[in-house]
Amino acid sequence: MSQASIEIVREFFTANGFFVLHNDDILLVKNSLKKEESLSERFVLSADSVSGIDNGMVRVVSWHTMKFTPGVLQKNPEIFDFASEENVQLARKSFLEEPFIRILVIPAFPASDDLRKKSEDIMKARGIDRAITFPSIVSGLINKIESRHVYQSSVNEVLRILKFYRFFAEEEQNLPF
Repeated sequence: MSQASIEIVREFFTANGFFVLHNDDILLVKNSLKKEESLSERFVLSADSVSGIDNGMVRVVSWHTMKFTPGVLQKNPEIFDFASEENVQLARKSFLEEPFIRILVIPAFPASDDLRKKSEDIMKARGIDRAITFPSIVSGLINKIESRHVYQSSVNEVLRILKFYRFFAEEEQNLPF
């Protein structure tokens, strides 16, 4: 578990209008904004599609040097421990019995469509409702940061300074990595 990665994901959800409760390596997120659209049926979320989430239980897997191939997922069942009955009960209680989805934040999917589909199938079979990649999270957060606004969060403040000094080109911010 990387605290820095969890903080970046927490700031991403906060910047998108969510209340965030941090419990060990799990984030419970509740959308505070009135939604214009419902959650997409696509398994892989984008930075923009998170607005369709009402409530979510989020696990950040910060193995940034790995792609989440079927082999990686099968050899590392601890990835799915956050979807245990104990954590699900905690989420139900926290969301006052409102429905929620289980979201896995991962570094990357395999490049091959076939392997990507197999990875998605394994995640679904293990109780994961949606996944989002870490590059989508970072890109989405950078896009929310205003270079002339001062932030209380050290994560957001570092991103603001980097953005102010143009370490992120406009084209880079729009790429899904």
